[in-house]
Amino acid sequence: MNSLKLLPRRIFAFVARDFRLFVSYRMQFFLRIISVLAVVTTLFFISKIFAGFTDPQYSQWRDPLASWLTGLAVLNYFMTGFSSLANSIRQEQMQGTLESVLLTPINLPTVIVSSSAWDFLETTFFSFLYLFFGRVFFGVQYRGSFFLAVVFLLLTTVVLACLGILSASFAMVFKRGDPFGIFLGAGSALFSGVFFPTQLLHEYAGPKLGNISLILPATHGLQGIRQILIEGHGLAQVTQPLITLLCFLAVLLPFSLWVFGRAVKRAKREGSLIQY
Repeated sequence: MNSLKLLPRRIFAFVARDFRLFVSYRMQFFLRIISVLAVVTTLFFISKIFAGFTDPQYSQWRDPLASWLTGLAVLNYFMTGFSSLANSIRQEQMQGTLESVLLTPINLPTVIVSSSAWDFLETTFFSFLYLFFGRVFFGVQYRGSFFLAVVFLLLTTVVLACLGILSASFAMVFKRGDPFGIFLGAGSALFSGVFFPTQLLHEYAGPKLGNISLILPATHGLQGIRQILIEGHGLAQVTQPLITLLCFLAVLLPFSLWVFGRAVKRAKREGSLIQY
């Protein structure tokens, strides 16, 4: 109970530290805003090539700009979900502060949540910019319940964060050469439907390669979010991707926490917490 009371203060301490580091690079902040606007503008003109695209098989892609913007906004969360903690641990190792953090009374779930808190706040802002610029400057229309879309986004992010915990466990023990970030990052961008319909994988790459998208949590999360924001579906129409994500979560959350705990114990036993 005492740990729960202290959790907000501990998260705030991590966020305050990372925020002070972030604001020391103001030019980088403004350049990222400009880069998001440049990407949205470029995609707007590319989307005009597909004007009048009405194939009913690709109902989520009738407005390619809306599909790309939702895909990129969600992809930011996906990338943060499974890379944030591993990157934080690598940074703590290089700064020589990881050992002191893990030797405090802070439990592992608190370390996991606190280390990633600022990354998710930053990602929320820049992901919102994709949707905001598309709506304000290029008239992209979003339908459905934003609350339900946020629920899908949070659930998908937590699932991918479980994979990020596995990635962090690898970084904790082996320091470099983490395979999770490489395969999940490239796989989510290529196979989960961020830039093109996943149906095209089955048509042009065959069912074996096309079925890769089905084992990626990002595919089901993005499918549900697009059904809500682009097609205007409600909860009754998105139960399939919702149940799939809950199944992923039920398996990955306890397994990832167990693996991370084992990795920390091994690193402490070997005295390698400050090695990198």
